[in-house]
Amino acid sequence: MTPSTLSAATGAVAGALVLVTAGAGRAAVVGCGRARAAARARSAASRPAWGASRRAGAAGTGTAALLAPPPWLPARVAETATSVAPTTVWTVWAGGSVTAVVGAGLAGGVGAALLAVAVAAAAPYVAWRLLRHRGPARIEAALPGAVEAIAAALRSGASLRQALGEAAAVTPGALGADLAEVATATERGAGVVAALESWAGRRPLRGVVLVVAALCLAAETGGPAASAVDSVAATLRQRLAAEGETRALATQARASAVVMAIAPVAFCALSSLVDPRSSAFLLRTTAGLVLLAAGLALDAAGALWMARLTRVAG
Repeated sequence: MTPSTLSAATGAVAGALVLVTAGAGRAAVVGCGRARAAARARSAASRPAWGASRRAGAAGTGTAALLAPPPWLPARVAETATSVAPTTVWTVWAGGSVTAVVGAGLAGGVGAALLAVAVAAAAPYVAWRLLRHRGPARIEAALPGAVEAIAAALRSGASLRQALGEAAAVTPGALGADLAEVATATERGAGVVAALESWAGRRPLRGVVLVVAALCLAAETGGPAASAVDSVAATLRQRLAAEGETRALATQARASAVVMAIAPVAFCALSSLVDPRSSAFLLRTTAGLVLLAAGLALDAAGALWMARLTRVAG
């Protein structure tokens, strides 16, 4: 590839970097600063001469909307139980990906840039596959406390509808939101059993199914249900304790899997830094790029396989 072609390709990718990063940053600002935007709009209304600026701002908002996170991203981020906002994830991934493509293009030409594009495209899926079980695990861990809150409300004389609302108020995170949704559905006229079964359908976890079965039985049979609900909470805690012990025993295997997945990449990077001929072969020849892509693909597949083998079944 000639220097002029490389320069043109690098310039195009750099322009894409600026566009994506600026647009995603604009989306974050627009999403978090609506009050400040309203104040600016009121101020602009008293100055008609700024009409062109307001139209330019509207155009910028349209560009930001085009570069906003895709609609499926919030659900995927929620499954990982991370506190990072989807807009931040999208901005960091977009900026980092384009930066990596630019760096790879400068270091190894078009082939290395295409390889960087493939890695950047696969990285979010690999990360989601490795972290997607954290959200359900946190819900399972919070279930005993929520069930005990329901039992305490039932012992104090509250109905099952009221107990669900009180438990939702003291339960944080996704589980609290689920209980609040069930309580809201019952307040709008839905039956308690129907609302609970709908929750089990949306969240088909073993602990949730057990809790829903116990609460539905209590709602249909009547009578004192606090002791039965307490028994469910005790069962959930015993199961979580057993799973925690199993995870502790699997810690060494997971650590070994991480080392085995990182070692080939680290060795490749070290050998490329020590011996320039290695980096020239891997990044500037067709055979090297093919071998590098195959190695990264096999390493990623092995990492996913080992993560599956060492994951404790929930």
